[in-house]
Amino acid sequence: MTKILDLYMRLSAVEVLTYLRERYGYKSLSEMLGLQVSILSRYINGHVLPNTARAERIVKLFNESLLTELVRQRLTRTEDGFYDLSAIVTDVGLLRLIAKVVSTEFSVFSINKLLTVATDGIPLAVQVATELRAGLVIAKKRKDLNIKSYIEEPIKRTPALVEYLYLPRQALRKNEVVLIVDDVARSGETICGMIRIVNRAGAKLAGVFTIVMLEEVKGRISRLLPPSGVLKSLVTFAS
Repeated sequence: MTKILDLYMRLSAVEVLTYLRERYGYKSLSEMLGLQVSILSRYINGHVLPNTARAERIVKLFNESLLTELVRQRLTRTEDGFYDLSAIVTDVGLLRLIAKVVSTEFSVFSINKLLTVATDGIPLAVQVATELRAGLVIAKKRKDLNIKSYIEEPIKRTPALVEYLYLPRQALRKNEVVLIVDDVARSGETICGMIRIVNRAGAKLAGVFTIVMLEEVKGRISRLLPPSGVLKSLVTFAS
């Protein structure tokens, strides 16, 4: 691990601790991590950084045990059966930590562009693009009059209803490595449409990340991924 990555890991651990302290308090956090309150206080208040081994343990515990539970706690289901992620996408601190997990998951790829659609997935995509130091491109459901050339992709909602996604043709270039990010995959149609846009642009798809995904759409999306593509979701529900 280089010195820069080492420092980044240690700072990330402090950010995780700060977020968790606000939600669980020092006592519960001490029990979770097996660290004295006085040590946690020194980390959180910036007096000292955890060493690399301890920082890795803190981040690993958060990624594997706590993050999914934090997301589940903030999910609500509406009377219509839809999952409401508003409490997640408006929590900037949580989005930053999710973005760090995404960055780690896809660090083996040299991501050039983040692709999302103009919905609630934008706040997460911004954070992930920042972590990966990648450009952000947004597919929209309407054309901008000042842009002349688009990749236009149909999204079939029902036999009688077809919507379209529009992406400026120059937004993705041939052989750029792309990660698709969205907040939720309900039917998978929008994500599949974005995958087709990546293919039509001649770019390379690293994978897809969502916060929430319905189990039944995983296969539909997976079939469109390249052999090396990664499909990752924090929470998966049966429909």
